[in-house]
Amino acid sequence: DWGINLPDRTKSCTIVHRREEFRASEGNMARLAATKTRILVPYEVKELRGDSWVKEVVVYHNKTKAEEVLPADAVLMMLGFLAKLGPIAEWGLELEKNQVKVNSMMETNLPGVFACGDIVTYPGKLKLIATGFGEAAIAANMARAYTDPSAGFEPGHSSAKPR
Repeated sequence: DWGINLPDRTKSCTIVHRREEFRASEGNMARLAATKTRILVPYEVKELRGDSWVKEVVVYHNKTKAEEVLPADAVLMMLGFLAKLGPIAEWGLELEKNQVKVNSMMETNLPGVFACGDIVTYPGKLKLIATGFGEAAIAANMARAYTDPSAGFEPGHSSAKPR
């Protein structure tokens, strides 16, 4: 959807996709083809470059390993469902079937390390985007309480008036 709607608002737009094909409807693929969006398949992001803001994205063709540097002002990451732990697998985190084990507070077995989303597992885990949003809120609030114990964990209610 971003590749269809964003090009009308930007100077340029590039989609980097790791597979040869998209899992999108024919209608959306036709709409995408009608835009000025550049599509790089099968490519992956290798590196983001910049000081306090992204300036370049290094991508590589995942078969030939050929690299290309793309100028960028922003990067929208749309990550899929397959977890590739990469270097995280070497951190000493407790893993179960290539996922990081967490408790109900999104705490890993390492003090001060919190995780959420598709990468985590716990009893009763539902792999839904909505669940990931809730997990992210829990992880962020727990991390805040960990780094600043005076902050506590209770963030209040999202529907409450600000004080």
